Amino acid sequence: MNKVSIIIPSRNEPYLQKTIDSLLNSAHGDIEIIVILDGYWPNPIIKDNLKVILIHNSESKGMRASINAGARIAKGKYILKCDAHCCFDEGFDTKLIKDCEYDWTIVPRRYGLDVDKWERTDKFYDFEYIEKDILKGKKWPEYEVRTDGKSIVDLMTSQGSCWFMHKDRFFNLGGLDEINYGGMGREAQEVCLKSWLSGGKYLLNRNTWYAHWSKPKEYVLSDRIGKEKSVKHATDFWINNKWPLQKHNLQWLIDKFAPVPGWENIVQDEYPEIKLTKKGSNRIVNVVRKQGMNRTRLYKYFASLGFKIGAEVGVQRGRNAWAMLENIPGLKLYLIDPYKDNSDTQRQWGIEKNIKSRKIAHERLKNRDVEFIEDFSLNASLKIPDNFLDFVYIDAEHSYDYVMMDIQLWSRRVRAGGIVSGHDYFFMKTDKCKVEDAVNDFARMHNITIYITDGKANEIPGDKYPSWFFIKQ
Repeated sequence: MNKVSIIIPSRNEPYLQKTIDSLLNSAHGDIEIIVILDGYWPNPIIKDNLKVILIHNSESKGMRASINAGARIAKGKYILKCDAHCCFDEGFDTKLIKDCEYDWTIVPRRYGLDVDKWERTDKFYDFEYIEKDILKGKKWPEYEVRTDGKSIVDLMTSQGSCWFMHKDRFFNLGGLDEINYGGMGREAQEVCLKSWLSGGKYLLNRNTWYAHWSKPKEYVLSDRIGKEKSVKHATDFWINNKWPLQKHNLQWLIDKFAPVPGWENIVQDEYPEIKLTKKGSNRIVNVVRKQGMNRTRLYKYFASLGFKIGAEVGVQRGRNAWAMLENIPGLKLYLIDPYKDNSDTQRQWGIEKNIKSRKIAHERLKNRDVEFIEDFSLNASLKIPDNFLDFVYIDAEHSYDYVMMDIQLWSRRVRAGGIVSGHDYFFMKTDKCKVEDAVNDFARMHNITIYITDGKANEIPGDKYPSWFFIKQ
């Protein structure tokens, strides 16, 4: 039975009846509406309807307690929480059910609401990020360019006026915390952080919508002490990773959506950092050496970030690819190498050595989850979609032009929050190796920080020459 229980916490709401009517008239499936009248009786009274259940608190208990109370008596497989001043899309309930897996929390697209005409405005609000110091949602329209126009997309956070999930999932996540927060404040952040950090998802569904009234100041109930309590608890609790049910820490979420305004999107791990000063053309570039980190430990760091899809550009005999696969569980690895010389490049291996290298690589990596793309970098890059990879490792032609070309080509194939990396961060006076110059110039042009591994932390062949990496902006 795909019944939806709609929970409406309400306190002194002038449009409660209109919200109920919109829900009843727009739903296509089986619904019930549970209204919690938190310390008041509406005037005029709510119209009788068999699908509408009223809970009355003689004294106000707060929004969290009201939502929990509604969820406890809900009979539906799903719950939808909404504010008491909203109207809804035709068939909103069946559209939300259609695209809601068990560990997903779904938010329909939010429009503005003209309460005089009781219809949605043309303005919509899709994306918000979590502000660092107060853990509050803030509008983030710039995120749209990362979504490729998809209908269902990742959502870092949202306004708390409407969200939808499986009822059992709500209770498995512990419901809403009535004790440590104030009566209001940070509800959406509590829901979205529990959804993401438990291993689930918090998603925007643009296939359906609701319209929400932004209350003028005279309607907003002020609870300064309660809001301060919410902010104090939320920042300490989530930033310090105190939730016992979380599978990811908060930094994982920041990395997933990086770059996030106001957050310093730096690599956080156990390796001490030494800041270096490098010149990229005529400007200083931020370069940070990770003391004690080598390639094996770099790949283990990739694994800790949950990376599952990668590419190596320049494979040769496959030793480095083997190290990636050994240290990143569940990795799908695309291997790019033409196994033939390019007459326009410095490195010339010859036909015999290329054939031998190809044979060794295929033998070494057989029965592993790899896909060889035996073509030159430019052609191979066209076979990988943009924003598809969690990481790329570039170790091909080392002349300046080719390194710069590879960074530009392959950084497009890495998703935001993923990592672009490569080998041999050092400088030679000849043109044979200008990796450092190319990487530094790219960093300067895009105002990003470059991290390099420690050339003294040797463990596998190639470690004595540092690897470089940066977080995709």
